[in-house]
Amino acid sequence: MNAGELMQLSIERWNAKDQAGWSALFTEDATLSAPGGVGGAGPEIVAMFYRLWQEAFPDNRCRVLRIVDGGGSGVVEAVFEGTHTETLHAPSGDLPSTGRRVSVPFINIGNVSGDRFTDFGLYFDQVDLLTQLGLVGAPVG
Repeated sequence: MNAGELMQLSIERWNAKDQAGWSALFTEDATLSAPGGVGGAGPEIVAMFYRLWQEAFPDNRCRVLRIVDGGGSGVVEAVFEGTHTETLHAPSGDLPSTGRRVSVPFINIGNVSGDRFTDFGLYFDQVDLLTQLGLVGAPVG
């Protein structure tokens, strides 16, 4: 499986709420990093990352805009959409439910070996997310 196909499969399993299937896409020593102090290696960080977003936004879906296959690396540009109905348990602190709906563009970059991720990075605008949640004021511009 090439990196682009693995990126597509990861989105499909995420949207299907298939935690076991999504987690199985990572090697045992895969590294994962994301904004807000999320980072580490191994199955624990993969499971924590999954729960963090799926529990806080149970109706979430990711809408793919494009996938780039670079052989051993892949990139997905997508939009995370969901309603914040439960507490977001982030390493930097808990964010109680706001009841607000968000639509946040993001990028995932993954390195692949065989048919699994060895490294997975998430990038998104934290200020945009917090603004949509009503936790910070809209930027003045």
